[in-house]
Amino acid sequence: MNKFCFLFALLCSYLLIPLPVQSQEIIATVDIVTENLSFEHQMHVDAFKSAIEDYINSNRFSDVDWEGPKISVSLSIQMTPVGTRNYSANLFIASKRTIDTREGTEATNFWIEDRGKWYFEYQNGTALSYDFRRYDPISSLIDFYMLILIGLDLDTYGELDGDQCYQRARNVFDVAANYNSEGWSSYSNEYGRQSLIAELSSPRFDGFRKLFFEYYVDGIEILEINPEEAKANIASTIEAMADFYERYMTPSHLIDSWFYTKCTELCNIFKGYDNPKLFRNLIFLNSSNTTRYEAARDGK
Repeated sequence: MNKFCFLFALLCSYLLIPLPVQSQEIIATVDIVTENLSFEHQMHVDAFKSAIEDYINSNRFSDVDWEGPKISVSLSIQMTPVGTRNYSANLFIASKRTIDTREGTEATNFWIEDRGKWYFEYQNGTALSYDFRRYDPISSLIDFYMLILIGLDLDTYGELDGDQCYQRARNVFDVAANYNSEGWSSYSNEYGRQSLIAELSSPRFDGFRKLFFEYYVDGIEILEINPEEAKANIASTIEAMADFYERYMTPSHLIDSWFYTKCTELCNIFKGYDNPKLFRNLIFLNSSNTTRYEAARDGK
């Protein structure tokens, strides 16, 4: 065999070797709320829903070797015109975490509201491309929250497993902040993008984040198999969260958002549950839902 034939055969054999597949993490559905748009504006954005869905569902946001089912994410985007092709938008996102792959059971893992600080220009045909190292008024916000949701999902499968995703989300935030765009300020004292990623990426919150794993693995995942043990374990996790918050004793975006997400789930699990301390802890952690926890305590 001459040298050319040998090299050609070697190349062909190399091309036949299967390459590792880097799995994409999310399956998203998008709803565009257009009640504030004129008919003309609606015509200009009628492809926005599919553009955002395609962008999320075709891009891999992290370097994590993804295993298991994709994260189910729903986005609702409420648009308001501020010019011919310019819009402001409120963004609402919910992610779900698989509980039982065989049965297709899911639990809402996190709920995010981003109101009044998303401004962008769009018309049908506007291209969206993924590059977390550059700022884009549309895709940077999507990248930021997808990375956070991936990190929050990973935290439920292993203690602090979301670290890498939060660091990349932190990088997205820092790049956007350099453009002085609305909602990306590093100096805001309000709940928002800065406060959420600051807490998720801070070692100070490692103790709270570790409890996400405990909540699911020792509680939610065995709730159908052994409900009494699962409830006792979840009550213990809530007590640990209350201990953390008592030491922290500062308003927390992460803690407030987590309990906003989980309030209904917790009330359903513990309806009529005979554990007064549990309900005191829940009210301490999430006082804005006091009446709901009191009703659950009373079996209502």
